[in-house]
Amino acid sequence: MLHIVKRSPYESSALNDSLKYIREKDILLLTEDGIYSAKKGGKFENLIKGVLQNNKVFCLVADVKARGISESELIENVSLIDYKGFVEKVCDHNPVTWG
Repeated sequence: MLHIVKRSPYESSALNDSLKYIREKDILLLTEDGIYSAKKGGKFENLIKGVLQNNKVFCLVADVKARGISESELIENVSLIDYKGFVEKVCDHNPVTWG
């Protein structure tokens, strides 16, 4: 399953809601303001590191750039994905959008 989180974890419960249902080998894709979940030193860093133990976590590169965040500011092992990769993930997995 592909869990897509669009809302900031500082303004919404979307990230926490998605993690209640994420299973091993599911994918977490952070888009729009959801990418703030993946910033190093942020309130949600340990939560994302926990997800990374059993799951892949991606950030949509266009949304990262649009918010002025560099790749070095992201938590280690969070991968960047472009729109083509986003479409491939949606086609290959059952997507669920949170927030």
